[in-house]
Amino acid sequence: MKKSLIALAIIASGTLSVAHAVNSEGKTRVEMGATQANILHPDVNRYTYKNLSEFVHTKQIDNGGYKQVIELRKSNKPLNLNMNFDHLGKELNLLEVLHKHRADAFIVLKDGKIVAEQYFDGQSERTHHQMMSVTKSFTGIIAASLVAEGKLDRDALVGTYIPQLTHSAFGAATVGQVLDMTNNLHYSESYEDPNSEVFKHAKTVGLTPKEPGYSGPQTIHEFLEGLKKDGERPHGQEFHYLTANTDVVAWLISSAEGKPFSEVLEERIWTRLGMERGAYLMSDPASVGLASGGLNGTARDMARFGQMLADGGKNLLGKQIIHPNAILETERGGDPSKFAQGGIVKGHYEVGRTKTSFGIR
Repeated sequence: MKKSLIALAIIASGTLSVAHAVNSEGKTRVEMGATQANILHPDVNRYTYKNLSEFVHTKQIDNGGYKQVIELRKSNKPLNLNMNFDHLGKELNLLEVLHKHRADAFIVLKDGKIVAEQYFDGQSERTHHQMMSVTKSFTGIIAASLVAEGKLDRDALVGTYIPQLTHSAFGAATVGQVLDMTNNLHYSESYEDPNSEVFKHAKTVGLTPKEPGYSGPQTIHEFLEGLKKDGERPHGQEFHYLTANTDVVAWLISSAEGKPFSEVLEERIWTRLGMERGAYLMSDPASVGLASGGLNGTARDMARFGQMLADGGKNLLGKQIIHPNAILETERGGDPSKFAQGGIVKGHYEVGRTKTSFGIR
């Protein structure tokens, strides 16, 4: 019997802010004023997040063709989207929340069937959308599978798999420490600071523009090779959410499998889950996919992935596609003491120099 999957895909347009998000339905990029220089800006990102392939390099992820599609059926017991619910003592309406936060798609599965599905601002069950850090979940579960299969050793040093990272912050960290994000890394995740490492990271794939005279790293791998430790704190002591780690994980996956991460994603996930459509990854000029935040897919295919995780690694036909030990390890989670050491207390954690609450963005 399938496990229930509650609230899978809210796709919001608010990376920077939703306060000034402009509706994009029926508009062209020219009418929106969208260019490669302002992809993330809230005035245009309702367009750019649905049409990212117009602005950046991409890697295509094939679904294996229509014969591979596993139908996602609708339940005969639909969920009322006009429902009210309690949040921190305040009564809210679901549809009002979706509109207020500029959601583009909303889908809920129960026991593998659609009980709610709603699209906004020109999004549909067929259109792609930028998934940002949801991409990390795909990268992480593939890496966990390779560990379970014995193709990656959690106790091995990253530098033994990737010699190019030997003298970087990652070289002497173990694979497990990078997977768990407990390695010591100087990397600011502050989205309000244009000089932070996460913005420099984004420049390698064109998400943020390179200023005149820019002489920094041109590719994801070049960027990772230049990162250093944050002082002398030993690896493995504290958890910190740092996007760069996931692109190192993808590099480890590529090393272990002997092929680009995008091909591994296609072979292990996209062609085995019965996805309705192909997907694509943002990539750098060297054709390396952004495994930390570059995935673009449909809401229904995101729901298929979420249902697979809820069902212990099985697709909608009950076929095991992810090693069950990878699912068990993911469900077990990380070491609470290392989360506490990293500043996570009562649902808050420090990101760069800003305090952020857990929640859906």
